Amino acid sequence: MKQYLVFQLYAPLASWGEEAPGEMRHSATVPTRSALLGLLAAALGVRRDEEERLNNINQHYHLAVHALSAQDRWLRDYHTVSAPRENKKYRYYTRRDELCHAPDEVSTLISQREYRCDGYWHVAISAMPGAPYSPEELRDALLAPHFPLYLGRKSCPLALPLAPRLITGTLKEVLVQASQEITATELTGFTLNEGMCYWDDPAETSLAWQQQQRSNNQPLSRQRWQFGSYTRFSGPLQGEA
Repeated sequence: MKQYLVFQLYAPLASWGEEAPGEMRHSATVPTRSALLGLLAAALGVRRDEEERLNNINQHYHLAVHALSAQDRWLRDYHTVSAPRENKKYRYYTRRDELCHAPDEVSTLISQREYRCDGYWHVAISAMPGAPYSPEELRDALLAPHFPLYLGRKSCPLALPLAPRLITGTLKEVLVQASQEITATELTGFTLNEGMCYWDDPAETSLAWQQQQRSNNQPLSRQRWQFGSYTRFSGPLQGEA
């Protein structure tokens, strides 16, 4: 039995960034680990340049996501982006570094952003030994976040309260209870299904995984914009464990 911090995420648009080597910036179907950890850090008031504090958060929590919405709609947005011409003699570390180093060499690139429409998720977080913040402290931060919160991009603000609460049980019991507590007002306009669950705790036994994938969404360094890999499991909430 564990104590979990559970909260909901909903917005008309969400963009959960994935690897984007080309002009198309795809979105994952569910919140990524890096996005959720960033949301927690923003709520706690941890700044992007506080790398030691960020890394301490990134390494000490297990995350699980329950996809609730049955809708599967997407939107693409057209963008133009300023970028410098390739310069093998100089190494850029930040976006500002790119644009300020040689402003006369900046050109315009075409790109597209992908957004998930009307996604609705429950997130369950458990703390590992040595976690810098207790579930209670995380809950309080989500109730009164230090920085504005959004779902992947600043153009994707929250459309429902996070409604964070502490629930004790197995991960399956916690997610089932959370889905049963959704109010009629929150259900307005939604078609809900039992949904798939995604989690990163290899010791989880209350849910039966159908797939395990390597994901490159484990933050390593915010300053260098580096990410590592981890194993993500997925399976139905009502499957036999």
